[in-house]
Amino acid sequence: SEMALLGNFNSPDRLRELLEHITQGGKQSHRFENFVIHNISTWILAGGFPKETMRIYGFPVEKPLYIFMLDQNDLQKPHLHVRTPIEGHNFEILAKGLKEMIKVALQSIQQHGALLLESDTVVRATFIKLQEAGEIPFKTRFCGDFYAFYKDERQKKILSEMDFPVPDGFKIDDIDVEKESSIIHDAWPYGKNVPEEVTRIRLANLPSICIRDSDGKLASWVMSHQFGQMTHVFTLDPYREKRIGILANLRLAQIYAKNGLQVYINVSVNNEKVANGAMMDPLWTMWKPKKNEGDEDILWSVNAFEYVKSEFPARL
Repeated sequence: SEMALLGNFNSPDRLRELLEHITQGGKQSHRFENFVIHNISTWILAGGFPKETMRIYGFPVEKPLYIFMLDQNDLQKPHLHVRTPIEGHNFEILAKGLKEMIKVALQSIQQHGALLLESDTVVRATFIKLQEAGEIPFKTRFCGDFYAFYKDERQKKILSEMDFPVPDGFKIDDIDVEKESSIIHDAWPYGKNVPEEVTRIRLANLPSICIRDSDGKLASWVMSHQFGQMTHVFTLDPYREKRIGILANLRLAQIYAKNGLQVYINVSVNNEKVANGAMMDPLWTMWKPKKNEGDEDILWSVNAFEYVKSEFPARL
């Protein structure tokens, strides 16, 4: 049956096989396309979060071209992450794979009434085409375009050897999750997209760092997303001009690099100040996937689709 074409890579052995396949035995580990699965697998294989909620699939099952990472829990909308194939897209395989993944996630999609899709803009366009053709039961709620920035091997090496002086009156510290997760959640503009419990779980399980003033009060922090990227640094108002946000960012990136994790961030195309800063920063590389002559640049995207009750998947 068609279903047999979707491979399940959730056991440690299968996950290692998948990594071996997509990195060509490690030769392609340095490619940005493999960073998300690298970080997630590193955490999962160490026995940690997000293994309870994250499921990893490949399509087709033999030598998969598309890797789908699906994060589902009762607290938030199902979140589907699609890896961009290094060898370029195949629309027929992609369309079939997306439909299979929607079947897999359907219960969760129906429970929450929506699906979040994180992918390059080519995958999103394919999803929207399927939606317009009535092949998948959604309507678009939100589309956001992002630049993806990452640290290449050289930048990671420079970073891991750097020393960061801390300005007078401040210190670098760990976040006290029990006491501070609600402060962080309430102050953080991106926190509004998820329940507070999700912020708490991320802080409790994934790398994060903060900077405190001389009274021990939180001044600045940066944390991680369950798809392995560093989130935007956030600095509270009274401390904005002290350049401590940059310090928090560099320190967390250094912790990632020293722990064998890849370092990457997504910056909204509307966030010009941060995007331009990253473009000019010698320690960031912008992801520029290959595209056909005359095509638009391929960007990263985060999108929300509303579930429309339908006969799905009967029509597939």
